[in-house]
Amino acid sequence: MRGTMSGHQIFVDELARFAGAAADTRWTAIAERLGAPLRVAVSGRRGVGRRTVAHALVRAGIDLAPSSNAADLDVYLIAEVVKPEDRDAIAAAGPRVLTVLNKADVSDTPPGVSAQPMVGLLAVAALDGLLDDTRWAALRLLSARPADLSSPDSFLAGTHPLPVETRGRLLDTLDVFGITAAIAAIRRGESRAQTQALLRRLSRVDAVVASITAAGAEVRYRRLLGAVAELEALAVTDRLAGQFLSRDDTVIAQMLAAIDVVEAAGLPVERVRHPAEHLRQARHWQRYSRGSVSALHRACGADIARGWLRLWFHARATGRCQSAEARRD
Repeated sequence: MRGTMSGHQIFVDELARFAGAAADTRWTAIAERLGAPLRVAVSGRRGVGRRTVAHALVRAGIDLAPSSNAADLDVYLIAEVVKPEDRDAIAAAGPRVLTVLNKADVSDTPPGVSAQPMVGLLAVAALDGLLDDTRWAALRLLSARPADLSSPDSFLAGTHPLPVETRGRLLDTLDVFGITAAIAAIRRGESRAQTQALLRRLSRVDAVVASITAAGAEVRYRRLLGAVAELEALAVTDRLAGQFLSRDDTVIAQMLAAIDVVEAAGLPVERVRHPAEHLRQARHWQRYSRGSVSALHRACGADIARGWLRLWFHARATGRCQSAEARRD
């Protein structure tokens, strides 16, 4: 039912193709609004590493907004302890916030807070390729001549052939956690590229990006609903708009975008192939859309039901054609 692309992206691509054929600025404007990247703001109190995390997210492909007011999603950073101002900010942001525990190498997630762990410093080191020749040589020396890494101060103050200035640069780039992990990798015989990949995994930046993508499902679906409403208005005088909205690819793309929303909310959606199961799923989601759920989830249920009905119809039609062919033979 689904390839590697999201339903939203399938809809965007198909709409862009139709907009090109329509040669109408109204189509183009709708397509551009729908296809705009998810805008993310990074916020949090002073000292939690906002600039570091923001830089890492940009390098990982996230589009940053200049402020929370201009963003579709707010990544709110906490670190070490959660203060009353943190709880107030998270509560005020509501469902459009993703809480991230930065500096997760030195603290556990505080009780009462659901947060995605991340080590922003390691993410920047990995994504910016900061394991240059000088740092790599320093790490190799440390792997052969161990230093006191019990704390940053001990590392800087201890007696060691590695210059203090170089030790400071390593701390600025990797901190004690990253230095220790890199030394262990070198002792296992891993290359510079492998060590850099390890740092990326330890930073958990990819998990945070995946969480941002999942959290953006609702934003993208709301945009899609807005685009559909505009196209329905166009369809009164533009036959091409009506054709686009009724196409199989469009209906299934809406279905998949709606599935992204309900799955992000923790609801399972079965993937079934038999026509009887298609019809059962359509009935299930039709009931869901009429239940005590939010307006957004009512729309999701209706779009999912419509998609299953379309799949059921085509499966039945294909079956009838095959039966007719068999009778002729």
